[in-house]
Order: sequence, then structure tokens, then C-alpha cells
Amino acid sequence: MSNELGDFLRARRADAGLEPPSATGVGRRRLPGLRREEVAAASGISVDYYARLEQGRETHPSDAVLDALARVLRLQPDAREHLTRLRDAPASRPTGGTDATGADASLADRLEALVETVRPSPAYVLDRLSRMIAANPEGLALYAGFADLPPERRITCRYLMTDPRAREIFVEWEELARGAVAQLRAANAGNLRDRELRALVEELSGASPLFAEWWSGHIVQRRRSSAIHVRTAAGEIVPRRYEVLHLPEDGLRMTLWLAGG
Repeated sequence: MSNELGDFLRARRADAGLEPPSATGVGRRRLPGLRREEVAAASGISVDYYARLEQGRETHPSDAVLDALARVLRLQPDAREHLTRLRDAPASRPTGGTDATGADASLADRLEALVETVRPSPAYVLDRLSRMIAANPEGLALYAGFADLPPERRITCRYLMTDPRAREIFVEWEELARGAVAQLRAANAGNLRDRELRALVEELSGASPLFAEWWSGHIVQRRRSSAIHVRTAAGEIVPRRYEVLHLPEDGLRMTLWLAGG
């Protein structure tokens, strides 16, 4: 039985750690994580109640409890929102998911027109699985080899985690790849049991130990903007900044790459 809320709390508890004064009163040391008793006491709830949350025997904590847990576990806003979505997600059987382009036949055409208007800046639109459903030529070319793949295989998260060219193209590869995993979880918080998502996670976990580590760590963060460096086909390293526009109703996001840092 799926216990995403409990798994998330357990992973975040392992990363939280306390920094109490040392025995001499000088300096502070970091512990590897918090015990259940520490989280419960600092959150103002019983140890038994917190244990039931982690074990999946309690699945609907109040907003006040979630706020307290978010404070104790030092959750950033995206992770706090994710925690709420896990609580509110309906308990259902795995689904096959939905394809935004299939739900609205005109959507892809509108998105293609949108990314064309910003040329020559690279731009593309990704769905909840980080699949590129619209792109201008510059955006497609940013991921070397994407043009040779069928559209359904153009998944940027897969590329970053499994294609060796990604480490050459994106100088800050780890930052970008880790962020892609965090975004994948954030974008699918409402249905982490979706069959398409689970198949992708299983594939990438087997292909990339780093993906498996990051995914099991329940990292959550939505893409917004960042400045990184890109290595061109000629070997030149150029600064780039990307901005992300989220379209939550359609489960999509548009990424626009701009010059400069």
C-alpha cells in the first residue's frame, strides 16, 4: 500500500538534523537526522500520533499539524505545499495519467506558436513527466540528439540523468539534474501512483544510481529560474539564464533560455 506522506516525512526527518551546542559549549555539531521523539516534541504532537503518520495509519493531519511539522523539518515553501498535496491526494488505484495534448488538440499548436515568437532564444514546453511537447529549433537543439528521437521519448529528466552528453553541455549539470528530479516529484504530487510516472521512475532508478538516491530522498522543488553555463557545439562556454512559466491548470511549464548570467 502506498504511503507517500509517511515516506516523505521519514526522508525529511533523516535530513533535518539538529545543531546543539557541543559538550564544551563552544561551537555546534550536526547530527545525521532527527528522532521521531524529537519531531513529535518540537511539533507539539504525541510520539504515537507522529509514528502513525510515518506508518501510514494516520493520513489526514490538520493544517496546524502540517505547519508545525514543516517548521520543525525546515521545509521550504514548495516542500510545504507538497506535504499538503500528499495529504489531500485521493487514495486511488494507479491510473494511466492524462496527456495534455490529447485532452486539447489545439493546445500543442498554440504552444508551438508561443515558443516560435521568442526566437532566437531557446524555448520549450514540458509536461508533468518533463516530456517536451513543444519547442522551437533552438530549444530542441539545446539537447543534442533530441531531434533524432520520437516526440514521446524527448524527456529532459531522462536525458539529464542518462545521456552522457548532458554533463558536457550543462556545466552545472548536477544542479540542473537534481532540480529536474525535484521538479518531477513536485509536478506529480497529486498522483504519484500514476502508471506512466512509475514506469519512468523505475527505468531511471535502474539506469542512474543518482536518480534513485534523489528520488528516494523525496526532494521537492519547482523550477523557477537560475543562471548556469552551457557549452556550445564549438566548445565555447557561455552564460545562460532560464526562466520558467508554470501553467498549472494544464500541468505544463514553459522554459525560456536567455543570454547572460
